Amino acid sequence: MSINNILKITFLSSLLSLSFYVNAEADNAVGWNNLSANEQKLLKRFKTRWSEIPEQRKQRLLKGANRWDNMNPEQKKQAKQRLQRWKNMTLEQRQQIRSRYEKFRALPQDEKQRIRQQRQWFKSLPHERRQKLRNRWKNMTAEQRDSFRQRLKERRAELRKLPAEEREQIKSQRQESRKKLRDMSPAERRSARETLRQRRAAPRTPRR
Repeated sequence: MSINNILKITFLSSLLSLSFYVNAEADNAVGWNNLSANEQKLLKRFKTRWSEIPEQRKQRLLKGANRWDNMNPEQKKQAKQRLQRWKNMTLEQRQQIRSRYEKFRALPQDEKQRIRQQRQWFKSLPHERRQKLRNRWKNMTAEQRDSFRQRLKERRAELRKLPAEEREQIKSQRQESRKKLRDMSPAERRSARETLRQRRAAPRTPRR
């Protein structure tokens, strides 16, 4: 077989592959008329340029619309507040958030789960307590924040060295303590925190 014939066959094969890919993309395309009436209502601002939107983004938009449709009024209110905060951010702040999100996606699954649990715990705190923690973090210097992160890493490293059964026991105890803290009155929580501070400040007796 001559070189020319080989080139022709290769070219035709490429064209057939490309044609198959384009047809497959067309078959999987989500047209505006394929959307439900509710989806069209939620995404109406994209109607005029729907055909120009990449399929991957269409899927994200549809997923977001369905998630919004399944939210209760309180969840929708919080989502609107988050959207407004995003709109008020500078480009640099948005880039920082995107960067943190990409780092989160790269974490192992157990680390992601731990972060989600911490976030859930923070959201369960009374508004006053959450605000105090936010203010405390904002008022820290860069060195103090680095020191705080380092202590957390060291504690996690120590925890990972423990047997699985002992780790689960500590985790269970923490969850129980947090539940008790949530059920306390503000005065009881202040008293409990003061007691904890005194215990931490007290000199430790060396173990024999």
